[in-house]
Amino acid sequence: MFGKLLSAFSAWLRDDAQPAKPHPQATSRQAPQTIAAEDAEQPDLPEIPVESQSPDSTKQPEPVLVHREVLDEALSVRGVEFFVRGELSNKIATHRTTMRRFLDGMLIDQLAALSRSPMRQRQAWVQLSEASLLRLGTGKLPARACVLLVANDATLPAHADTREAMATMQDAGHEVWLDDCIGNRWFTSLAEAANGATLRLALRTPLEINDLLTQAREEHPGLRLGAWDVSTADDYEMARKLHCTRFSGSFVTRREDWSGNVISPQMLHVASLINHIREETNLRAVAQVLKQDMAMSYRLLRYVNTAAYGLTQHISSIEQGLMILGQEQLDRWLTLLLLSGGGLGDTALTEVALTRARFLELVGAYRLPPEQCEKLFVLGLFSMLDLALKVPLEAAVKPLRLAEPMNAALLRREGPFGRYLLLADACERGIASEICKYALMLGLTTSKVSARQIDAINWVADISAEPVLRSKQ
Repeated sequence: MFGKLLSAFSAWLRDDAQPAKPHPQATSRQAPQTIAAEDAEQPDLPEIPVESQSPDSTKQPEPVLVHREVLDEALSVRGVEFFVRGELSNKIATHRTTMRRFLDGMLIDQLAALSRSPMRQRQAWVQLSEASLLRLGTGKLPARACVLLVANDATLPAHADTREAMATMQDAGHEVWLDDCIGNRWFTSLAEAANGATLRLALRTPLEINDLLTQAREEHPGLRLGAWDVSTADDYEMARKLHCTRFSGSFVTRREDWSGNVISPQMLHVASLINHIREETNLRAVAQVLKQDMAMSYRLLRYVNTAAYGLTQHISSIEQGLMILGQEQLDRWLTLLLLSGGGLGDTALTEVALTRARFLELVGAYRLPPEQCEKLFVLGLFSMLDLALKVPLEAAVKPLRLAEPMNAALLRREGPFGRYLLLADACERGIASEICKYALMLGLTTSKVSARQIDAINWVADISAEPVLRSKQ
């Protein structure tokens, strides 16, 4: 699967068509080049005014749209769940029907306000209360949305109006899942009409999880199951064995203490090749290095010979393959290959890393020239290397011999690039106050941040939807 994603990524990069740009300085579809190791001077970045670097404490932060990937059993991204975060949502008691309906409306309005279609290749998941379902209808929902329906009162059976509203949603092409209510009266009254049911694993013991999922499967065998708030790989494995088919949580990007781990020889070899490509302009010399690794040579030729390249003849030599790829494409291929160094979640992790990379590139385009945006793209990829290689980040990037501005941003969140990583970190954690803070430091509004997140998600989804993804490798 990862090889297919790489092939589609490269094919998409070579597409001459230009995407919609968020700003006159926005970059084209061509993904950024990897930063040269010898480029050690500070990047020439425009200075952000001092008054923009500290938010106005008297101004209430705007609501921010944040997201989390929804995965399938194979850890491929199938959808994205959206949330609204902000000062208001943090203070409101969401169990109160009126207030919860207000928050639900805010979420739908945030999605509807985006200038582009919220999701083209991924299902959008949104959580709505029963009262909101009856009030909002289907008009503002993104196409093919999945609704996580929450009960107003789980101690009573659902009203007939709720079942009718669910049917209306389904007739409009949406799915309706019942959220974290397995076994109660409300769930039992709707289960036969629902598309699926989720169980939130947080604060539940493994025994409780096993009992509830088993009960749902036995009593409603046609009901699809999902595990939400999955925080560890063990939780994912447990839920998968209990026949869950959708998963949401932080387990793919969970960082642990990897201080005793070392980079595998294979990944060190990939890092060495990346350095060699940057330092060597003679493709024949690069070919000689690649020929020393039979497995790498095979993977490269298989990559070049995919249908994405539209070749009329089979490429059988490393020299020919390198001439077709060129140094920039080979550099990107090897960089993404590093991200496949992990085991669990490598496909999902690659998509998350590409989404982060594209997001950084897009938000950088508001202020930075294209060459600096390209460096932000690579920065986003490298910031996930510790997750892929299961080693501390400092150990993961050391073999790459990066320039000091990149190291400062990656390891200490310092320097002009560090601000952008801080914004990406805040978005992925869903902390509204920090998103507002770092967006303001970079001269951005939260609406621009939300829109660029959607653009980045769509960009990666478009790559994954290339025809080559559906062919065998």
